[in-house]
Amino acid sequence: MKVIDVDNVNEAYVQASNLMKKNAVTVKSRGMFTLEYPEPVTTVYRNPRERVCLLPERDANPFFHLMEALWILSGRNDVAWLVWFNKRMREYSDDGFTFHAPYGYRMRHNYGMDQIDEAIKLLKSRPDTRQAVITIWDPRHDLNKESKDIPCNDMIFLKIRNGRLNMTVCCRSNDMIWGAYGANVVQFSMLQEYIAMHIGVAVGVYRQVSDSFHIYPDNPHWEKLRLLPYSDFNPYKYWVKPIPLISGDERPEDWDEDLTVFMEVTDSVGKDILDVEFSTYWFRNVASPMYGLWFRHKVDGDAIKFIDSIAASDWREAAKLWLSKRENKNVV
Repeated sequence: MKVIDVDNVNEAYVQASNLMKKNAVTVKSRGMFTLEYPEPVTTVYRNPRERVCLLPERDANPFFHLMEALWILSGRNDVAWLVWFNKRMREYSDDGFTFHAPYGYRMRHNYGMDQIDEAIKLLKSRPDTRQAVITIWDPRHDLNKESKDIPCNDMIFLKIRNGRLNMTVCCRSNDMIWGAYGANVVQFSMLQEYIAMHIGVAVGVYRQVSDSFHIYPDNPHWEKLRLLPYSDFNPYKYWVKPIPLISGDERPEDWDEDLTVFMEVTDSVGKDILDVEFSTYWFRNVASPMYGLWFRHKVDGDAIKFIDSIAASDWREAAKLWLSKRENKNVV
């Protein structure tokens, strides 16, 4: 077992890229060749709220990553909403309308229960429990089955220690670029913070256990990542910081209501949300302006001039980095 111990995803990319350059072996899977680390890899995020990738070489799409995390927390399974942010998502649906194993739907609706809510209730009533487990893998539908969407992340363990919620996510197959340090770090750190806020504890450590930690060598980002000039890269030390999901006297229930409104209003794909009022600071000043900028980018390609509407400096810098490469504008 190899352990990558970091503050956040930016440091993880640098360490893991160097690791894969030196130690990855070629493995054939599903008719494709991958570069795979020869043993499981665990990434330990000491500060999982520092979830935004700001590596220029990665060119991560922050709009898709944030919106997919909200889609997951909403427990949805539809394709159309996600395709608005990433058209490639349609390739992972068997019928073009729904996904076979969407994480949020599996957690919120599988087995006839909401596993997230049940885990919150359990941890609130028994803070010392080791039985708070959320299951995504369903052998009835996944084991020896054919689908474009067999879940990669399969089980989540939650426990409170020293007043902080720690989380371990077990993953059978983890693409380093698209999965582990792409979508997954945002999805699951958001889930961790969401559960912690409902319990009323701080966010602890997030561990991502990747049984098959790999890269597809034809991934367009890999050539740049394998040539990273950094020995260390951590913008959270110097110029960005996260904003918590709730603050002050806001209630978790307020955040849930805002999430419901946000998803309902944006269900009409391509609709702006400028006139929608949200009760929590995070939705007013992070989620809403991020969606608004994406809307403007898609409609007229002139979103970057509104970049300062995003209050969270980490998401703002990621959005600026991504948009500046596509709207061909220089923004200080």
